[in-house]
Amino acid sequence: MSAAVILAGSCAQSNWSTSLAETVAPPTVTKAWKALGRVGACAETTITKIADRSDGPLSPTPFKSGETLDKDGEPMMDQGTYVQYQNGAEQIDAAWNAGVAHSKIGDPVRLGTVFKPKKCPPGDDRGRIYKAINPRTNETWQMSESWHACGGA
Repeated sequence: MSAAVILAGSCAQSNWSTSLAETVAPPTVTKAWKALGRVGACAETTITKIADRSDGPLSPTPFKSGETLDKDGEPMMDQGTYVQYQNGAEQIDAAWNAGVAHSKIGDPVRLGTVFKPKKCPPGDDRGRIYKAINPRTNETWQMSESWHACGGA
């Protein structure tokens, strides 16, 4: 069974809405983002930004440590992946992600919340993990919305 069907099935009970560096700012609080506040919640949105985790352009292909050199000739590490959505949600990972790299700004995406930390301090909503499906490419990815869960650094 494809991942797209699995996420679509887990999202079937919810209503669909239309809607960097080392530290990612807290998500912009929107009604559509709040709708993703429980595990199993889903939303349709669009990609508004694709970058590496340092806010540079995302490489179209992954590379191994040492394969690419920086301006001083030192081996570079994979710069990771960052994606931002129109509804205020975002995802970040230390690794390069093929699904995000093959996506384009403006692509429609279905996001589903697959994890949300419990017992968070009031106002600290960090740590959600979203699974995304890009219907244009039929690719999926799962990443956290922040480097730390609620109550973390």
